[in-house]
Amino acid sequence: MKRKKIILVSSKGGHFAQLLCLEELFVKYDYLLLTEESKSTQPLKEKYNMKFLKSRSKGKGRGLLFIWILILNSFLTLKIFMTHFPKVIITTGSHTALPVCILGKLLGIKVVYILSYARVTTEERTASFLYRMVDKFIVQWPEIQEKYPKSEYLGPIY
Repeated sequence: MKRKKIILVSSKGGHFAQLLCLEELFVKYDYLLLTEESKSTQPLKEKYNMKFLKSRSKGKGRGLLFIWILILNSFLTLKIFMTHFPKVIITTGSHTALPVCILGKLLGIKVVYILSYARVTTEERTASFLYRMVDKFIVQWPEIQEKYPKSEYLGPIY
């Protein structure tokens, strides 16, 4: 029986650590992990089905380089969708997930956003941008539902 394809995407660091907490999904679905290539994520390619997107330079803000990286990641995402077209995209954010989620929605793919565990009372820029377009928005703290009223509180993922 053919398993449904899913993509799990996030930026590196804490957002990616949260994605790895969803490892039980890796057995149920034909999954692909997308994150930024770095010294910390590169070794994980041997254990997980992974592809890498471009990372913004450390300490660089949201200037022209960031826009260029978003455009480049959009093209990389389209290439990835040609070989692994998912039914669902699951993301914990942040900026790296933006082009994947937007292109996914434009192509009719369902998108699930899980707000970072670190966001107890404050909004996240990428989450706020994608909030209205995602199919399901999950929060890990009930306090943040005030900022995202259509969200669903499911508790923390460990």
